[in-house]
Amino acid sequence: MFIQTEKTPNPNSLKFIPGKKVSTAGSLEILSMDETDNNLLRDIFSVNGVESIFLDEDFLSVNKKDETNWEDIKHI
Repeated sequence: MFIQTEKTPNPNSLKFIPGKKVSTAGSLEILSMDETDNNLLRDIFSVNGVESIFLDEDFLSVNKKDETNWEDIKHI
């Protein structure tokens, strides 16, 4: 599956657009792995440097810690 990425005004946030519906519950911000039982979101949180995830209908944004490089996250 090809997932498009898009920069945001925040250099520590990157938008991922999979071309499929991401959320049926509207906008939602998840601040830790403990806040979800969704396997995909838990997998994203398990990547070193991920700080939070924002979901919307057709995209998700991943927020990283300042000291983490995007190249260390995106390839996973």
